[in-house]
Amino acid sequence: MKKYFLTTVIVFILFLCTTGIQAQTADTKLDQIELMKQCLGIWKGELAKDTIMIMNWTSYGKAIEDDYKIVTKDKILYSRKAIYGYDQKYDKIVAAAITDNSPNIDLMAIWFSSKDTANLLGYQYLSNPEKSDFKMQWIFIQSDSAKRIVIYNNKVVSVSTFFREKQ
Repeated sequence: MKKYFLTTVIVFILFLCTTGIQAQTADTKLDQIELMKQCLGIWKGELAKDTIMIMNWTSYGKAIEDDYKIVTKDKILYSRKAIYGYDQKYDKIVAAAITDNSPNIDLMAIWFSSKDTANLLGYQYLSNPEKSDFKMQWIFIQSDSAKRIVIYNNKVVSVSTFFREKQ
C-alpha cells in the first residue's frame, strides 16, 4: 500500500512538472493588428541614387491604408494604393494593392514573426512560402527607422533604410 501511494505521488508530481514545463515553453502569439500599427506615419527611403519611395500609412477604421509612390528628380515613376486588414483564420495581415498604371490587383500576406520583423509574400504562397520567388522583410530598428529587404529567388536584391518623418 505504501509503495502504491509513493508511486502515485511521484507520477502526480511528474505530471505537474511536465504540465508546468509545457506551459512555460508555449509560443506567445503576437498581436498582428497591434504590431501593424507601428507602420503608421509617413516613411521615406532611398531606393537608388536620386530615387526615393514615400509611403503614407494611415488608419482606416481598424485597418490601415497606404498610398505610396516612387519618385526620381521630382517625377513620380510609380504610385500605388493598398489596404491592409487582418485575417483571423490565418493569423496574417492581408493586403490588396493596385497601381496607377494597371487594373490588376496584387494580394499579399504579411505577418510579424517578432515584434520588430514583418514578412511579406504573395498571398497565393501563404500555404507554401518556400515556393515564392519574391519575398520582402521589414525590420523595425527603432520607432522611426526600418530596413526593407527584398529577396528574389532566395537572394537579397535590395536593402533600403526608411525613416519616419517627424510630425
